[in-house]
Order: sequence, then structure tokens, then C-alpha cells
Amino acid sequence: MIKNKKNLNFDQKRLIKWLKVVICLCLVIILLDLGYIGISFYNKRKNIVYTDSLNSFKKVSDGYLVVGNSDFKNSKFNSYQEDDTKAKFAKYDDEFNLEFEKNYTKGYESYFSDVVEYSDGYIAAGGAQYSKQQVEDNATDGLIVLYDKDGKQKKTKSVQIAGDTTFNKILVVDDGFIVIGQSILQNMVLGTDPNGGALMIKYDFDLNEMWRANYGGSKSAIFNDALIDGDYIYLVGKDATRYGMFAKYTISGEKVLVKSYEYTDTIGFSSIVKVGDEFFVGGSKTINVDADDEDKITEALVIKYDSDGNVLDEVTFGKNNAARFNKIVSDGDSLIAIGHTYKKDEEKSTEQYNYLVYSGIIAKYDINLKKEKSKQEKGSGNNYFSDVVVVDDGYLVGGVSSSKELGSNNKDYRTYFLKYNKDLKREWYK
Repeated sequence: MIKNKKNLNFDQKRLIKWLKVVICLCLVIILLDLGYIGISFYNKRKNIVYTDSLNSFKKVSDGYLVVGNSDFKNSKFNSYQEDDTKAKFAKYDDEFNLEFEKNYTKGYESYFSDVVEYSDGYIAAGGAQYSKQQVEDNATDGLIVLYDKDGKQKKTKSVQIAGDTTFNKILVVDDGFIVIGQSILQNMVLGTDPNGGALMIKYDFDLNEMWRANYGGSKSAIFNDALIDGDYIYLVGKDATRYGMFAKYTISGEKVLVKSYEYTDTIGFSSIVKVGDEFFVGGSKTINVDADDEDKITEALVIKYDSDGNVLDEVTFGKNNAARFNKIVSDGDSLIAIGHTYKKDEEKSTEQYNYLVYSGIIAKYDINLKKEKSKQEKGSGNNYFSDVVVVDDGYLVGGVSSSKELGSNNKDYRTYFLKYNKDLKREWYK
């Protein structure tokens, strides 16, 4: 679901943190910007019992790593979680046969936003709720889990700073790894926290903290994605509501620069990739920021930056298209961006609840931001694109769908994979 949180998932983003909605106004806002993050909670209201999501996946030498969250209703490896969705870590072989599927059983709701491979196994990161008070406050602790090569849990760490903490991305370095995300004040808590906001922490491989850095407002700032280039870390996210953020730090966590962008959606920038000497950022642009939240229009956005955070160019996927990009990757001199468009379903919506129908989008741009090709994946249910991996003969897209056309039943949400060729023609789904 986008936390992106994350989706960004957030979304995502993309990915990447789910949000449990306790009032109808929040539900409208979140569903407008966070895609299928709100889906699982809507499903439970409608007695839809199966939710299985993909927030991120990675290609490794012998298959694919997948993280998200699930109620494991149809799992062959884990027991059904009737009341809560739990963080999920799975490994597939090259033919997408499931080798193992692990759930994080502690606490209440939990999720993983990212996973990476390192020398001794795998690292997954996200967030989890450990108390009823956190459930009531819709707050999480940041969560890190180390697994061995067989998927056996080795070590865990939970992190809390300002009251509501999540991790969105992991970067492996020689002597450890860096996690990024946010730690903000809980809902309805007044004041500020000097240690809160967008968050970056470095750990060694025994989960000992080496350093940390934070930036931005302690009510909403977040780092959603990052990459390392030479001696610098480049990060994207948001530093305040609807203000996108491009940041540059040294490899030791010292701030070099931060640039804001007006205006994004409530997730901010979701993804970053470097091609040549330039950086390309994916996200969403709000074009009528003064409108009521339910009337705001967001367009899927790609921005080109230089290494000093100057905007060189930008392009949106379509005019007034109600969309966002959750992930952007490079394929030689081409850019591949995936995300979703959405529209209101008048029949399912009520006075208190706007039900949005999602269609996945994949677009191919050159480095001058000229669109070469694009494809929209519509269906009789919701189709949500979370992540994309470049392979030799095309692109693998992972996400979640309720559509019959992608193997679901128009009500339950399942993880799926789509294969596109270089011309963005769909070849298969699994």
C-alpha cells in the first residue's frame, strides 16, 4: 500500500506507509494521494477478507525479493491474520514460484516498505504498531528486520523518536546500511520536536546506530527515496505539506543543501534516479493548491535536477489527469516511470466517502523528458503499480490489483507482476 508511504507508496510512493483512517475527512484526503494504502481498511469495512500487497521488489541473482503487508488469507506459509495485516517478506525464483514467505508477527498492524540483499542475508524495513495506544493514535515505530539467506529472522530493531516513525528505503554501504523515512509527532499532538521530521540513520550490520540526521517539520517532513553517488547521498521527499524536497548530504550524514518545490501532493517526491550528470525525480504536482482537498488535481510529474538542486526541466504525464508516479528507473538513456491515475466511482461513493478507482500507468521518456511511449492498465477493479525493475528484454512491474483481468475477483486485493517489452506491450502477468 503507498506510503507512498511512503505509496508512494506511497503511496508508495513508491512507494511506501499505510494509514488507518479514523475520520471521513482524513479518508478522503488519504485516498486521493496514497492510493491503495487506504484500500485494505475500506475492504475490511466491506467484509473483503483478503488483502496482500507489494510495496517494493528487487532482482537478486537467484530470483526476486518482495515486501509489503498481508492478512495471509491465501498463504501456504502463514496463518490467516483476521484482525490485522502484517509485514510480509517473500522470495520468488526467476519463474516467480514462491520459495518462502515470512510475516512479522509482533504487535498489531505492520508493513515493510523496502528490502535489500547484503553479504549475510537480507534487510527489510518499514513500521509496526506495538500497543493499543499506537493503534488509536495511528502511529508506528520504525522497524528493521535482518534475515538470513533462507528467510529466517536473525535480529530486529524498533525505533521511536518523535512519536510516529517509519522507514521507507535502505541503502547498503561497506560498513553497514542507511535507512531513511520520517519521525513526526502523532496526530493531534501540538508543538514541535527538534529531532523529528525527515529522518536518516546509519547502522552497522549488528544494528548498532552509527549516526543520524533529521530535517524539516516534525509534523510532515519525510524522506521517501535516496541514492548514493560518490561521496554524497541524494534524497527526495517533502519538507512540509505539499512541498517537495530535493536534498544532498555527505556520506557521513552532514547536510549540504535542501531545495523545496511548490507544489506536490501530500506524499511529496517518491523516487530518484541518476542518468549521466543529472537526477530525475518522480512524484506528483498539485496544480490548484488553493482548492478544497477533495477537489485538488494532481498530475504525475518527472523533474530533472542538477547536482546542486537546480530544476532544469519538468514534465507531467497529462493535463488534469489526477495521477502520480511512484517509481522512476533508468534503462540506458531512457526513463521508465510507473504509477497510477484515479477517478471517483460515483456509484460506490457516499456523502462521507469518496471511492476512487485506480489504473496503473507506465511511461517511457528520453532524458530530455520527451514522452516516447505510455500504457494505462485499466480493469474492472483497481490496478495499482508500486515498483518496476529493468530486465534484459523489458520491464517487470509489481503492484496490487483487485481486477479480474489481473487474476483477482473484483473485490480481493492480490500481489501481481506484469511483464512489458521495450515498446511497453504487455507480455504476461502472474
